[in-house]
Amino acid sequence: MGTPDPARRPRPFPQPPAGFDDPLEMLFGCHRRIEKQLETLRRLRAHLDAKGIDAEASAAAESVLRYFRKAAVDHHQDEEQDVFPLLETRIADEAEKARFHALRARLETEHRKLEESWARVKKPLEGIAEGLMRTLAEADVAALAGSYTAHIRAEEETLRELFRYLDARDLEALGRSMAARRSAPFPPRSSAA
Repeated sequence: MGTPDPARRPRPFPQPPAGFDDPLEMLFGCHRRIEKQLETLRRLRAHLDAKGIDAEASAAAESVLRYFRKAAVDHHQDEEQDVFPLLETRIADEAEKARFHALRARLETEHRKLEESWARVKKPLEGIAEGLMRTLAEADVAALAGSYTAHIRAEEETLRELFRYLDARDLEALGRSMAARRSAPFPPRSSAA
């Protein structure tokens, strides 16, 4: 089974979620919420096999739908419209820029594939949320979960390192854009000297 990834170990005390003033940790926090929703999706599939459709199944389906309809879309937009273009302008070294271009193309292609996988799961979830018995194909759930797991790992292995190219103004601009996308307030600047 291998050695557990230290980044995935549960912390002894829950950490407060990152705010828009820390855009990298906000992105990683979104990853944790995606993982949580994928776990709900796996449990829902097992629940349907064991108990069929009930209020608990409908509520779980609605929770997953709500998250992936808005928050997951916002997350991909954060990366494609803000993070990736900004990094592209900040990486000066040509060899590093070429590596980043390849990474960006790969991650954006994965986003499209994740959207396709989500589309296969979304339709049955909509019926389940309405209290209708629908087949939630194990292969479709496994494909979505597996693709997200690999995608998240790839992003987290690279983004932390790439964020070294960004300065405080860049991070604030990213945070402000992420907040605006969600119609949320951006934290005010500290008046401490």
